[in-house]
Amino acid sequence: MKNIAYIICIATLIMAGCKPDKKTDIGEPFDKVAGLEGTWVLNSFLQKDLNNPVQEERDLSQYYIVEGIAPMELTFNAADRAYDIELTEGKNFFGSGGTWSFDNDQYPTSILFDDGTEENSFGLGSVVREFDNELTIQLEKGCSEDDLNVIYKFIFDRAQ
Repeated sequence: MKNIAYIICIATLIMAGCKPDKKTDIGEPFDKVAGLEGTWVLNSFLQKDLNNPVQEERDLSQYYIVEGIAPMELTFNAADRAYDIELTEGKNFFGSGGTWSFDNDQYPTSILFDDGTEENSFGLGSVVREFDNELTIQLEKGCSEDDLNVIYKFIFDRAQ
């Protein structure tokens, strides 16, 4: 009796696996450049010490976000790939404004800021689509590219 039950189960699994795949259209990929356009307001600033065995993230937002003072804002223009920054508190890692670009517009993993004198590369925490409201970018610092010591993570909210 057990053998018959096993045979029926196996036959059912085989038949279920033989169904044809449904053809679906998932649509066009999102435009990552258009997704970044707009003004982004700093929500938090985190630091991760890569030399610490625990590798915890420390919330250092108080260096950028002070009560009564407008937090950092980054504004991106998709048409001419220009960016502008408004910063009243904290260290400026982004330059004074200039041009921005992705390392790859279709599959971006980093964003480059060029203020005309210096170019800085930031990693993308995730790709931003036009309807996403959070942007995470991180700056990896160290003595060399192979010897990273710290990661600064900037988390922005899309301005409404």
